[in-house]
Amino acid sequence: MSNECECIDSGKKWREKPENKEKMKVYLKDWREKNKDKLKEQRKKYYDSNKDKILDYTQKWRDSNPEKVKQYYEKMKEKYKNDPEFREKQKQAYKKWYEKNKTKINKPETDKTEKGEKISQTTCTDSNVATATSQSS
Repeated sequence: MSNECECIDSGKKWREKPENKEKMKVYLKDWREKNKDKLKEQRKKYYDSNKDKILDYTQKWRDSNPEKVKQYYEKMKEKYKNDPEFREKQKQAYKKWYEKNKTKINKPETDKTEKGEKISQTTCTDSNVATATSQSS
C-alpha cells in the first residue's frame, strides 16, 4: 500500500512542476479535441441523471451572485449587439430550441385571479418568434 501512495505522490510532484504543467495542458487540450463526441455523450448522460441537482445548484449560485449574473448578461448583450457572427449563431440556436419546444410553449394557458376572473396569457407562435428575432437584429 505504501508503494501505491508513493506513485500517487510522485505523479502529483511531476504534475506540479511548471514545465510539466504546460505539457499536461497541451496534452489534455489535444485529448479533449480528439474525444469531443465521447465527452459530449458523457456530459449529456451526467446532466440527464443529475438534472435537478444541477438546476438547483445553478439557481442557488445565481441567487447568491446577482452582480456576476448581471455582468454576464451585459457582456452577452454587448457581444450580441457588436458581433454579427455571434448574433446569427444565437438566432439559430434559439430557432432550434423553439422547434424542439414549441409544443410545450404554444399551449394556451389561463390564470385565475383572486376574484375568479380568467386572464389569457400570451403564447408564443411562429410569427411571434420571427418578429422577435427580426426586431432584435
